[in-house]
Amino acid sequence: MTAPMGHETTVPAGREAPGEHDVIVVGGGPAGSTTAAFLARAGRRVLLLEREPFPRFHVGESLLPATLPILERMGVLSAVAAHGFQVKYGATFFDQEGDYEHTFYFLTNKPWPSHAYQVHRADFDALLLDHAAKQGVEVRQRVSVESFAPDADGVSVAARHEGRLTTARAKFLVDATGRDGLVATKLGRRERIPNLGKVALFAHFRGAARAPGRDEGNIGIYVFDDGWFWWIPLAGDLTSLGCVMHARTVRGWSGPLDGLYAEMIRRCPAVERRLAGAVRETEIHRVANFSYVNGPLVGDRFLAVGDAIAFVDPIFSSGVHIAIQSGELAAQAVDAALADGRFTAARFASYQRTVERGLQPFFRFIHKYYEPAFFEVFLRPKSTWVLEAVLSVLSGGAFMKMGWSTRLALGVLFAAARMNVWARRRTGRPVESRLEW
Repeated sequence: MTAPMGHETTVPAGREAPGEHDVIVVGGGPAGSTTAAFLARAGRRVLLLEREPFPRFHVGESLLPATLPILERMGVLSAVAAHGFQVKYGATFFDQEGDYEHTFYFLTNKPWPSHAYQVHRADFDALLLDHAAKQGVEVRQRVSVESFAPDADGVSVAARHEGRLTTARAKFLVDATGRDGLVATKLGRRERIPNLGKVALFAHFRGAARAPGRDEGNIGIYVFDDGWFWWIPLAGDLTSLGCVMHARTVRGWSGPLDGLYAEMIRRCPAVERRLAGAVRETEIHRVANFSYVNGPLVGDRFLAVGDAIAFVDPIFSSGVHIAIQSGELAAQAVDAALADGRFTAARFASYQRTVERGLQPFFRFIHKYYEPAFFEVFLRPKSTWVLEAVLSVLSGGAFMKMGWSTRLALGVLFAAARMNVWARRRTGRPVESRLEW
């Protein structure tokens, strides 16, 4: 007789009858919790299986403004706002090469607010998972899914809890397993993005310098020869500091990670100054092979959301937004499929197109960002029209259909960057993309 999966419910062993659930969501991070919550709010019977017990540590603490309306539609924004997370109104970029910085503030004339939050991911993710349970999702933690098998009538899932194997069945499966990529591992592929295989080292500090006034919560991006730092002020006088390094920088280091992290701080004086007197509160974490695209994104009776689809270099803080946005889109697509009883891959082609369209601008900006000529133009915007287009995309609007004005403005930006390549060559300044490093 099989054992119940997880500790969140008391379903008797062996009672998971075929068809008991409409949807099984594998993974309880923001993508999985969002998908599950929206489906439950639509009246669907959802089982969510999560490998780890929450709360758990996670990186990726910066939200985008366009995330907040989705949280409101999910019914959880008031709880997020009341939690006491650090409010942010923009981002400051610093270029060590030109000793130049510029602060971008979120726009006020958009269908999203002009602020977002810097969140402790352990708290934020647990809050979303708890909200999903309150909507009626059956949440089971400490459950590791080992396999799934779609067939003509549904999907069977085999999982393990405390060493014991159990099964569950539903009409549809949502892969929200993040970098593990359940679908890609079992049925498909993972393609690393050429030249985006960076390495990140990060930790939390207490007592680091804070910007004054409303700029206190702004994310800081510090670009220097060996890579770039993120500086994320969190509530409670904590700061998340991560260094994303070029592959050749890591290859050339033979000592321990702590020493590499300290050396990168030393090589970026602007970061070193802000850390003066600060105390590191956590161990130094490492994440490698940053950017990839998984496949298939959709299939007969399954689809993927969030990091199970792709991971974009974190320079523009897009990770949580992509997770939550794809989760809402997935819930809409799956709910419609449950209504008409069609679950083929073709049924979810529209979902796939929408997600890929939303991801494309982020990948394009990432590739251009590592080019010194583009970064210089990006930091010195000469047109309000172009600046507003860039901020709209990077605030999370990439998943909305872009009008001709936005497309034209982005075209102007990229054209200016190409002209700057020529200008930099004439003056002997570097033009090589740091992606090649």
